[in-house]
This record gives sequence, C-alpha cells and structure tokens, in this order.
Amino acid sequence: MEQAEQAQSVEQRASEVVLEYQLRLEDMTEAVRLLFRRRGRAGFIHHPVFHAAVMVLGALVLTAGLAGGDGIGFAFGIALIAWPLLMLGVPGMTARQLLRANEHHGVMRVTVAEEGVRTVSAHMDARMSWANYGSYAETDHCFVLRSPDKIGACAMVIVKQGAPTPQDVDRLRTLLNTKLPRV
Repeated sequence: MEQAEQAQSVEQRASEVVLEYQLRLEDMTEAVRLLFRRRGRAGFIHHPVFHAAVMVLGALVLTAGLAGGDGIGFAFGIALIAWPLLMLGVPGMTARQLLRANEHHGVMRVTVAEEGVRTVSAHMDARMSWANYGSYAETDHCFVLRSPDKIGACAMVIVKQGAPTPQDVDRLRTLLNTKLPRV
C-alpha cells in the first residue's frame, strides 16, 4: 500500500512545474499589452493597425483643416494624431501600477500542477483551481492565465524566466494545453 502511495507521489511531482521569479516591468507590460489586444470586440482599440489608421485619418483632417483655414478641423486633426501616441503608453502605465501593487510580494514561487496553480510569496499563499481560469495566452517571456469571463480581464502572469530549465517551460506549456484553451 505504501509503495503505491509513494509511486503516486512521485508521479504527481513529475506532473507539476515549479517556477520562482520576481515580476518585472517588461514582463508585466508584455502581459498587459496581450490582454488589451485580446479583449474581444474592444481589443481593436489597442491594436497598432487601428492606431495607425487613426493617425492617418488625423493627418487627413489636419491637412484639410489647414487647407481650408478651419480651426476646428485643425484641432480635431491634432487630437486624432495625439490620441494613438498616448494610447501606446497605456500598457506600460497599467503595468507600472500593477507592478507597484504587487512588488511587496517579492520573489514568488508558483507551482502549476494537475489540480491548479499555487502561488507562495512573503505575504501570500494562494491556491486557484483551473475553474478560476478560462484560457491562457503565451508571449515570448510569459504565460498569461486569463479569467473565465467573456473578455478575460483578470489574469495571472507566469514568467518563463522563473523555470529552472527550458524543458520545464515545455512541460508547463503541455500542462496548460491539457487544462485550458490557448488563445
């Protein structure tokens, strides 16, 4: 009986991935940018192609305002050019705020296993089952576990750099693929 329990215990450890990391601004910005772009119908507002289209429209309105001597067209054209430039900074500003709210946790130890995700830090020990996540997305530097609501607004950022080996990142990806749909 004990051998069966020990074998099961070893098998469970093989199916979990443990990562240790401290959140960085670059990782948070990448995750926030991904979340903004994948927000269903509202995501186009944060897409670079949309920003470029608005800037082109702004240039046309600005040119028409200058050519026609129309002050309102000129001002509206300036606003249409400035808005996308300001929107490019939103993910960084949002990530900075999120990082500031979470930096007191320090180094986090995240265990991803068959039963869910456990996060342990200096001030927290939280366990979340897979039902708390609706999908996941992957960037170059992190995995973003999204909430099950329609737009996936809440998320957990798992930084790939926290994995001891590249094989652990592959095992994590495989585990996530079995538990959550990838978007």
